[in-house]
Amino acid sequence: MDSGVVEEVRSEVDALVRGLSEERFGHVAGFTPSPGLAAIFSAHGLAAHPDTVAMLREAGEGELAARVAALVAEGTAAAEEEAWRAADATAAGNGPDGPVGLSDAALSLLHERNRDRRSALGRAVAEAALASSSPREAAAEARAAARARLGLIPDWEEVVQADDVLAASEGAYQEVLAWFARQEGLELPPRGGLDRAEILHLLAFRDQDGLFRPGPLSQVVLDGFDGLGIDVRRVRLDGNSRAAKWPGAHAFEGRVSLRRQGGLADWLDLPDAAGRAAAAATSRPSTRDPALAATVGALGSWLLLEPRFLESATGLDRKRSRDVVRRLALRLLFQLRARAAALRVAVEVERGTGGRAWHEAHREALSRAALASWPDGLAPRDADAGAHRAALAGAAWAAGIRHDLRERFDEDYWRNPRTGEALAGRIAAGSPGPEEERPPLARAAEALGALLAAGGERS
Repeated sequence: MDSGVVEEVRSEVDALVRGLSEERFGHVAGFTPSPGLAAIFSAHGLAAHPDTVAMLREAGEGELAARVAALVAEGTAAAEEEAWRAADATAAGNGPDGPVGLSDAALSLLHERNRDRRSALGRAVAEAALASSSPREAAAEARAAARARLGLIPDWEEVVQADDVLAASEGAYQEVLAWFARQEGLELPPRGGLDRAEILHLLAFRDQDGLFRPGPLSQVVLDGFDGLGIDVRRVRLDGNSRAAKWPGAHAFEGRVSLRRQGGLADWLDLPDAAGRAAAAATSRPSTRDPALAATVGALGSWLLLEPRFLESATGLDRKRSRDVVRRLALRLLFQLRARAAALRVAVEVERGTGGRAWHEAHREALSRAALASWPDGLAPRDADAGAHRAALAGAAWAAGIRHDLRERFDEDYWRNPRTGEALAGRIAAGSPGPEEERPPLARAAEALGALLAAGGERS
């Protein structure tokens, strides 16, 4: 296989990934209830064919072969993915006021002040999730079987590292979460009744909505990434609300779908998604490190952990900043711990676990990681091991880069023009850093745990 053919494969991989991303964006943004993924795979057959994998391996192009093999596995499950996305778009559960759609129930849960109604909304989310559970399971199992046939063997060392994420942050996470739970009259399991609905509501920190207002958010995102020397102005943002639109901010190559959750959640999620989209817009899917987008996203959202940036962005006085940083760090750590637990279970699915054992393993793993009881039936929504892997690796890279920037350019590094120069090379290379400098997955959890233990002071 000569260099011209290899470049042709790369170009087809780029086109396929971007086409799939556009179609999935339409679904998440609430435009397209049932996306047409199979047709996109058919239009770019070279990038998702087993013969291409074999030829690339014979030519010594192992990294590109692995990317094509992953796309082959995705294509094998395209029909099942179309089915679960269609089911998701119309899924509903029985809420406190009658039937409620999945996205609406998930969003209402974050704002509901009455605990009984929150519980009903939490049950509605779980009930609605069951509507797409069967095709989601089928998609995950078809993808796992195809990956095995193609020789994509899960790396168990990553699972070990994911377990380290939990171990490294257990003490600080438990102590601070328990403190905030007590303020709401709640206790952690097994003594108390903190469950998924309650922890999601708790970590929305609705009492901070007046600080994290929607109006200034776009400018805060622009200012933050300008300070990092990263251009987010080319990112296409869809911020309109639609009934079927997923809550939160979600990046798809150079686009972001945003359905506001309100307050602190949006202030963390939008910079993350904007950073991911900006990194994707300036790099090729066929060559970039899978962790690059997550690294840039984390660098953006973690700016809010810097007291000086937080004070400038919100008008917060110095006395309150430590407490607010603790809240931000706790929410970020919860997300990392959930990712780590989900990664272990998703890898077990890639190794053959399925059915009832899969659901039980997921419920137990997420309950232990979150320190809140998790409902049954959500396992198929956490089956993407690649996404969890990239998010954890990106956060680890970001924690290390942030530490380096602080050491080199002081605690207001985003105000130093040399920061952009320091990051530009990484983004141009399509990688957060050289392989020999790759940090362990627990790096970010350690940094956030230290921040919580220090009461919001510098970590």
